[in-house]
Amino acid sequence: MKKAVVVVAALLVVLVGAGAATVPFVEDHAARRIKAGLAQSGIDVESVTVHLLERSVAIDTMTSSNGDMKIGSWKVEGLAWPFEEIRQGRLPFDGLNWGEPLQAARLHLGDVRLADPDEGGAWTVKEMVATGVDLQRYDPVYDGPFRGRVLIARLLRALSVERIEQTELMHTSFDDTTLSARKFVIEDYEQGLFRKLDLESLKVVSAGPKPQELTLEELRTSGVDLRRQLDLAGSIDWEPGMPIGRVPVAFAELSGFGGNLMAQYGLSLGKITIETKAESRDISRSRLRVDGFVLAPSWRSVEAVAIRMVLQAMNLDAVKLGFDCSAVDDRARHELRVDDCKLGGPNLGDFSFTARIVDIDEEFWEAVDFGELYVLLGTKAALASARLTIADKGLLQRSLQAKSKLGGKDVAAERAELAGEIRRHQPHGVLITQDMTKLLDTIARFVEQGGTLTLDATPQPALGLDKLEYLGRPGADLVNALGLTATLSR
Repeated sequence: MKKAVVVVAALLVVLVGAGAATVPFVEDHAARRIKAGLAQSGIDVESVTVHLLERSVAIDTMTSSNGDMKIGSWKVEGLAWPFEEIRQGRLPFDGLNWGEPLQAARLHLGDVRLADPDEGGAWTVKEMVATGVDLQRYDPVYDGPFRGRVLIARLLRALSVERIEQTELMHTSFDDTTLSARKFVIEDYEQGLFRKLDLESLKVVSAGPKPQELTLEELRTSGVDLRRQLDLAGSIDWEPGMPIGRVPVAFAELSGFGGNLMAQYGLSLGKITIETKAESRDISRSRLRVDGFVLAPSWRSVEAVAIRMVLQAMNLDAVKLGFDCSAVDDRARHELRVDDCKLGGPNLGDFSFTARIVDIDEEFWEAVDFGELYVLLGTKAALASARLTIADKGLLQRSLQAKSKLGGKDVAAERAELAGEIRRHQPHGVLITQDMTKLLDTIARFVEQGGTLTLDATPQPALGLDKLEYLGRPGADLVNALGLTATLSR
């Protein structure tokens, strides 16, 4: 019995040893088949290395025959793919064919260059590392002029990745305008839905003898949903330039604006923040904030001399503004509400705007979601109310003071002349009624006295968007159609 056990053990050792001895031959054969398969697909490679036990494939210097693609190094590890496929010389996508699946623990690419034949530009990436890659099988059939873009959209719609990090990313357009980023990080990407997407050191530089540069130090986002846009871009009817519609974003913050394009005009901007919160299945609230906007042009900037002269005439060294706007999509009540939009600056004034659109149907939401704004005029949506409030805190006085210095009249004369022009104003092709005369008189008194001017639109009944065409007709009664009124308070 013991002798039999010893014989079996010895046989297993021999078989394992023989199998181990054949692994290098199998790997070498697989590498040759991969290289040959890529060559048949129009891709030349310098070398291919296969490690069966590590489930990895490494390729050095991949170059397409038409020059549209060049990758310095390509390595995939932890392949979840039958060994028989690798042994026969097939990569997970069977020679990098469109539509094939890929599952890998880690994917690394170095020194990537991808040309864009449709626009004449090119993308370059110093290094890209992706972990937890899961690419499902997708439809590779497309017979049209935008094959590359359409298939990339379908690939992204079928792809899920735990994390992607790219460094030294750059796009160069046909006119040599460049867009670059030092780092681009994506986390928990699932078939078009980003849990997190961050950019660092974004820069746009125009071509020419005096390049214009615009920079953004950081972009942070979460909950970005591109699934609808990828479905559109992956369809057979898609063409470049078609509207992409609204992109849902749970959170986005852009900060660290700079570059000589802003500096030459004396512009600075703190940050822009976008937030969207779903209060229920049918109600979502969005908010847009712009903080730290400053216009302070220098006399040393040729481009900003005219702006500087106007500010000096207004007795201002700089203009500082803030913007905050919130809106509610209420699909249960079939309403869209602009709750409060505020724009204001010290020593100038405060502006606020609210509005309510009612009777919104599915065609309205589809037009907004898909970016087909012309369709809005055919929906049942109607303007129920709107209000614009202007609180003067020096803007009128400073503006008239500037006009006085440039025109040669004193401020009082400029104020009286402007108020008179408003009272005498007769818009071309519009019915002049007593209500319009009263409206214009209230605005003229605002110019004369200052204070707070409130303009209300309360059409009765609500003015359907399909009836907006009436407002452009000759002889239209705008005041009555929109239910316009104006009030002035101190």
